[in-house]
Amino acid sequence: MAIKTITGNGGNVLETDFHVITWIGKTKGGAACKITLEDAINKGNLEWTLAEKNEVVPALEFEACYGNADSQATEETAFPWKIEIDGEVTAGAKEVLLGLGVFAIDGVEVALCRGGGAFKVEREFRDIVADGDKGSVKDRVALDAERAKLSMNVLTMLTSLTSMYPALKVTEAEAAG
Repeated sequence: MAIKTITGNGGNVLETDFHVITWIGKTKGGAACKITLEDAINKGNLEWTLAEKNEVVPALEFEACYGNADSQATEETAFPWKIEIDGEVTAGAKEVLLGLGVFAIDGVEVALCRGGGAFKVEREFRDIVADGDKGSVKDRVALDAERAKLSMNVLTMLTSLTSMYPALKVTEAEAAG
């Protein structure tokens, strides 16, 4: 039997630490909904609560990263996140987005989650202020930053730690015995 050892890799964030993260669900009316983060990385700590009679369920939060060549990005590729709705969505109860869905990392479904997850886009707006302004002025509001994040509470994670946490290395050795 082999013993797998997981340690830090010296703090080197590698290209392989960035992933495509998706959540696929649907509306009450049956329309498919897919949220995708490109080049996403979990910048959170490796933090597990270890308590008697409770399973370890770490919360992972992946953040989409912009590419290095953003000045050459087109309007279609400028943002590293998207929401796709496939199917007819009509106003009313059928447009309710159901929370039940499947999380995947690089197209591989996360085996089990508990407590679901969350999607958020943190946006930073800046008012371009001129003397005499009493508040925001319609044509002088700028969007300075946007951070798309998709989080999930995973119940099974030991076999895929290196895709969930960056800067890790895995070594295997035969058990003595």
